[in-house]
Amino acid sequence: MPVLGERFYQMSNAIFCYDLKPIPLAVYSYLVCCAGQKDVCWPSMKTIALHCGCSENAARDAVSLLVDRGFISKVKTSRCVKSGKWLQGNNHYYILPLPDLPSAGHSA
Repeated sequence: MPVLGERFYQMSNAIFCYDLKPIPLAVYSYLVCCAGQKDVCWPSMKTIALHCGCSENAARDAVSLLVDRGFISKVKTSRCVKSGKWLQGNNHYYILPLPDLPSAGHSA
């Protein structure tokens, strides 16, 4: 697996108050790491799954949960190839301010 470099990233300790399961927490952490200070990144689903140690379907489910719960927003992109055909590009993931803390009993 490629190394991301010897950089560091910060994530709020409050993330542990949201009762995220391991895969959504790993995916969120990876996206925060990729985004850095720009709060946006565009890794492929395959790359997310590889770095989070899960299947692409599990990564996709985690991204959906993170979008639904307001941790990230996802923007679909497309690109034009030489033939003039449009292909789906990597989604862009925007890291949002942490949502309000959930009430007791909410889990993901």
